[in-house]
Amino acid sequence: VSFWNLVGAGIFGFLINTPLALYYMQGLNTTPLHGHTALFGVYGNLGLGLILFCLILMKKDGWNNLHMKWAFWGINGGLLLMAILSLLPVGLAQTFASVEIGMWYARSPEFLQTPVLQFFRWMRVIGDTIFAAGSVILAWYILIPRQRKEVSKAS
Repeated sequence: VSFWNLVGAGIFGFLINTPLALYYMQGLNTTPLHGHTALFGVYGNLGLGLILFCLILMKKDGWNNLHMKWAFWGINGGLLLMAILSLLPVGLAQTFASVEIGMWYARSPEFLQTPVLQFFRWMRVIGDTIFAAGSVILAWYILIPRQRKEVSKAS
């Protein structure tokens, strides 16, 4: 959560919220870059942590670190790849086009349908797929009942 608070809310939030940046960057792909990383990275991870904490308190079943590692790295790695491979490059390209030509051009189909920007938009599939895989692992861990393994004091 601290990492995403620094990156999503801090770096990417500061990137788009200065007065000059608001004029050229607001409403481009830099806005969802900040929104995805700050909102899910901070509050989504806090919510998932609360769910897992409640599961521990309920003592519903045994804890499996392997599933939690895969879910954690899948969700956070997928979010990072989504930001780095797609949202940031498209947002920066739009920002340069907005500064040089105008906001109307940076949001136009003529600019957004160029082969380079289409490539970066399709790169988002990599991060989204890894994020979804981590989410499915976490949902499977939470929803599928398992037998609790009792550890005897003799062992």
